[in-house]
Amino acid sequence: MQCKMRWTYLIAMLFVFALTLPASATAEPVKVSGSTQFLWGDDLTGEGQATIAQYLRFSYNPEKKNFSAAGYGRFTKDIESGSIRDNNFNVRLYYLYLDYSPIEQISMRLGRQYVNFSAGSSLMDGATVNVNKIGPLGVTVAAGRDLVYSLDSEMSKPGNVFAGIDIHLQDVKNTQLGVSYVRKYDQKDLSREEFGMNFRYIYKWVSPYAELKYDRLSKAFDEATLGIDLFPMNNLSVKAEFYHSYPTFDSTSIFSVFAVDKFREYLLNVEYSLPKAPVSVFGQYKRQTYEDDSNADVFALGARFFPTDRLTLSASVDYRHGYEDKDWGFEIMGDYKINKKFLVAAGMQHNAYQRPDDEGNRSAQRYWVGGKWQATQNMGVTARLEGNANENFSHRMLGRLALDWNL
Repeated sequence: MQCKMRWTYLIAMLFVFALTLPASATAEPVKVSGSTQFLWGDDLTGEGQATIAQYLRFSYNPEKKNFSAAGYGRFTKDIESGSIRDNNFNVRLYYLYLDYSPIEQISMRLGRQYVNFSAGSSLMDGATVNVNKIGPLGVTVAAGRDLVYSLDSEMSKPGNVFAGIDIHLQDVKNTQLGVSYVRKYDQKDLSREEFGMNFRYIYKWVSPYAELKYDRLSKAFDEATLGIDLFPMNNLSVKAEFYHSYPTFDSTSIFSVFAVDKFREYLLNVEYSLPKAPVSVFGQYKRQTYEDDSNADVFALGARFFPTDRLTLSASVDYRHGYEDKDWGFEIMGDYKINKKFLVAAGMQHNAYQRPDDEGNRSAQRYWVGGKWQATQNMGVTARLEGNANENFSHRMLGRLALDWNL
């Protein structure tokens, strides 16, 4: 609780500081932006909710200096007394860090930050060190307190630690290659140990790629992606991909004792832009395989139509048949630029599905309308109103009104 209050006061101080900066100071090297939002509608229990949210982002990049700083967070207050969200004043800090480069080959990041390696990722309070140009290699090392967020608060406990290292190629033409290793601790007990690898190579119109993760504690490849992108013509792209997933859990989690099934998916996707018409189309096929010889086939077709610079329309339809019965759906949406300052958008989705335990067919719909007004170069207003109808709600409305601004 004390840690949460410290972050609350820190973000509040940053927010007040940003608002009190003179215009000349915010031009350079300080940049401040934010989004003031009001969200309303029914929550998942059907009760009304209304939330005021303030997002704030800042950066400090002094010229000819070897350091910089950045931060991003939000305040929220639920002004209704719903049963899901906490209606107290809540603060969430997404990142707040200092970048420092003592020499050209070394850079450091200190503070709250997001780290993403092929072996694992973390939002952490800690340090990252990058060492560049060790021949053709670069090395990134990161360690810190691993953060976990609930809906309204922070759930991290003492002894929750993330540590990892990534070794990757640098400045090798047309080639991306890296290997990484990650360990996580849950209250000082080892909960995760993962190895990862990522690869992509580009040769003319061919680009193979791969990403692998191996969980040493479970002794299994928990995730793997192998694929190839083809660009035989400027207006044609083809993707073929294999995806494997075997869910694993932290060794300290009760879910680690549950049996899980492997999942595999084979994908073929083709996109084509008509050479003499403002239309692009795509087609996709997926073969999904589950344990116990259970399979499913998924087909999708879609098109994007842009007859003028102001109007864009798109539509798609998909059909799935096999494991856990069948479903189909479609989506239609579009946007229109009235002028340089105003844009309107609308769309709808419909899904019809059948499940083994259901006696009949079920359906779900979602439809929305929205728009944007760019009042000035540094201020804009966006609005969106959405309706939902499904087996749980006959009529559920959600709305958002946002003022986006830059100082």
